[in-house]
Amino acid sequence: MKKGFTAKRVLSLLLAFTLLFSTILYGDAVDEYKETSQQVGPNTHYKNATWTTPSGTFRINMVETIIGNQYIKIETSDNGKAVGTESVSKQAQKKYSENSRVIGAINGDFFYTNELRGLPSGTSIVDGEVKTALPESKIFGVTDKGNCFIDILQMDAFAYIKDKTYPIVGVNRVRWDNQLILYTPAFASLTNTMGSGTEVVVKGIDLPIKANETYTGYVHTIAKEVRNSEIPEDGVVLSGHGKAAEFLNQLKEGDEISFNVSFNRDNVKYAVSGNTRLLKNNQVLTDEIAKITDGAKRHPRTAIGIKGGTVVMVTVDGRQNGYSDGMTLNEFANFLLNQGIENALNLDGGGSTSMIVRTQGNFGPILVNSPSDGRERNISNSIQIVSYAPLSKPLHVRFNQNTLNIYKNSTFTPTAYALDQYFNRVDVASNAINYKLSPGIGKMDKEGVFTAASKAGKGYIEGSSGGTKSRIEVQVYDKVASLKILNNYVSLDPGQKVQLQVKAYNEQGQEIVISPSAVSWHVTDDIGTIDKNGVFTAGKTETDGNIVAKLDKVVASTQARIGNTPVVLESFESLEGIEVSSIRAAAAGKTVTGEEPVKMGNGALKLEYNMTTGEEGTSAAYVNLKSPMKAPGKPLEIGLWAYGDGSGHWLRGVYTNSAGEKKIVDFTKQGGFNWKGWKYVYAEIPQDEKFPIAFEQVYIAEPIEGNKTEGIVYFDNLTALYKEGPDIYNPEVVAVKPFNNEQLAEQPAEIVIKVKDKGTGIDPGSIRFMMDNVQLKAVYNPETGEIIHKIDYKMIKGQHNVRLLLKDKAGNPINPEFRFTFSINPETK
Repeated sequence: MKKGFTAKRVLSLLLAFTLLFSTILYGDAVDEYKETSQQVGPNTHYKNATWTTPSGTFRINMVETIIGNQYIKIETSDNGKAVGTESVSKQAQKKYSENSRVIGAINGDFFYTNELRGLPSGTSIVDGEVKTALPESKIFGVTDKGNCFIDILQMDAFAYIKDKTYPIVGVNRVRWDNQLILYTPAFASLTNTMGSGTEVVVKGIDLPIKANETYTGYVHTIAKEVRNSEIPEDGVVLSGHGKAAEFLNQLKEGDEISFNVSFNRDNVKYAVSGNTRLLKNNQVLTDEIAKITDGAKRHPRTAIGIKGGTVVMVTVDGRQNGYSDGMTLNEFANFLLNQGIENALNLDGGGSTSMIVRTQGNFGPILVNSPSDGRERNISNSIQIVSYAPLSKPLHVRFNQNTLNIYKNSTFTPTAYALDQYFNRVDVASNAINYKLSPGIGKMDKEGVFTAASKAGKGYIEGSSGGTKSRIEVQVYDKVASLKILNNYVSLDPGQKVQLQVKAYNEQGQEIVISPSAVSWHVTDDIGTIDKNGVFTAGKTETDGNIVAKLDKVVASTQARIGNTPVVLESFESLEGIEVSSIRAAAAGKTVTGEEPVKMGNGALKLEYNMTTGEEGTSAAYVNLKSPMKAPGKPLEIGLWAYGDGSGHWLRGVYTNSAGEKKIVDFTKQGGFNWKGWKYVYAEIPQDEKFPIAFEQVYIAEPIEGNKTEGIVYFDNLTALYKEGPDIYNPEVVAVKPFNNEQLAEQPAEIVIKVKDKGTGIDPGSIRFMMDNVQLKAVYNPETGEIIHKIDYKMIKGQHNVRLLLKDKAGNPINPEFRFTFSINPETK
């Protein structure tokens, strides 16, 4: 977009909406830029733009706020730990309270996608706590006084043992040769160090760890030649390799040790890193941008910028042909420059690009961009605009809709919301709204329920409160073009009741509100009865049929099912309607019968995959249902039988709800497709989902490069379940208390294995705790699910093998079989 274009603005004074339209001519080519704007908080505005050029289409979202406003703070957030992911929306929810609310936020730093998934690539500071730090990072930072900046943040950190000093090269980072790393409780439960070294647990210090302070504590424990240590909640771990390990080896338990972490800028309260600066002092940093991999390709982008005394968050959607193409980094930088942004930092993009905004009329922020994954991705950290403005009296009243089409004699309850002076949505009681109706359009009762007139006509409903007014334009109809029963599928137990709802439409396809009592109802196949108000009562026998609504000659129907028996969505007995695809992998599928594994019926799907193609990034093999299979009613879970090859990948699925939103479900956790043979797996469906749902994909994925393999798995009977049935669920191990040599020094040590069973529960009599092929005593606590073996005896040095065998009360064995090993080294007493 070029500078100096002219624009026509139309401003709604009541709610501060702005529409900007610009047409720019380049010879015969036309660039068109359309923008809408609304105020969403104190001195905070949200803009949504569509920019169409001869070379592409770009959907852009921006939030701009003034730095230093009394009620607005710029903050950062994460999932609570440096390792781990959570969506921008989830991170924002934590700050929703009576006194605070996020009104705008974007995703932050790039992050690891291996076993340390979610670890930010650069320095991260949240509320003064150093979550992770490197010697140098390009950051967007906020000082303790609320000033914002984009700069290079440099770290100096050291550990001190008496008169000796050793540099700490990172806080909560991956440890490499001869490095000393500081691990804090903000990292994870374990250090996850690779390769042997010395790890010292330090206690007696004040947490959390903040910059430019010196901490002195005592050595609690020392572990030598270890790969992994537990990080205590009341201490830190100094982990050294090579020369750094030698530095730590001079310590003994009880010794005093000090350390500090300092930055070249004081009082940094919040920081999120990016991979490159796009703008510096009104200049595009072309040379820096050229160093970025994929910078010359169009992708979704996210950036944070500073423009005079304001902060601007910007996203550009991409990878959606015909909707938004994404931008190269140079295109992105130049767009930001033309928006008047002076300094800008590039943040994680691609499928991570996310922006949420509390648009007018919403209590909290909603996703406003269109992520390329089709959903909001879980990311490492985020940058937030937080409003601490108090809730105050309603200032602007607004109906939730501007127009109403309604059938004669039907009822409708207008809903309204109010905004206070800080653009917080506040409740407005129905009796606080004064209604005025145009003559002959209908009547409004004291409860705020509108009943349309008995003949066709036009008019309005006007509501006023606090000196402001809002209006709904009303059209009353006496005929309709079509009907639709909103209960897409009725699934009930015998004797249950449900209220049927119906919508009508005019010749132009516009919705007409209509009361159930305005149509005539009947049922087929003796499935039950229905009264004149559309209340259906299920019959006594399990059967299927239809519920029919009729108005004049217009008819609509919906299927009904009595009895909540499971529904098989896909039997996998043929490849008809099934397509296999892959990304960064090769995959092929076929139907098998006979000697190859089949769990139910006459056939199963065989999926062959090869993820060892050498391509970096998440590899996946997909089983796609060409026509998504709609699950009737409201299933409690979707399950299928999966025959594993022990590869330890990730088994997932995708469905679409009635609002067209794609949802990913986990049949296993990451790495959890780790058994051999058949096992029933399931994903619970939230009961507040927008039903019905249509299942469209089952897939295996692998985000960790070192875990990519080739193999064969089988799938059978994708099923929707509506109530508890026979127990076909295998017990599982869900957690193991970290076990190391230090714990052995604190007799009696314990091995704690936590198990769960979705079905009938664990059979205590079936539990067999084996160590080195010898059965030992273990106590099961059914309330916590913990199986505990106390080591109150001296153990032989060397490697030990643990194996757990058990069944549930229905006889289903633990699957996969649980095993793990640990070693007692010579230094453990």
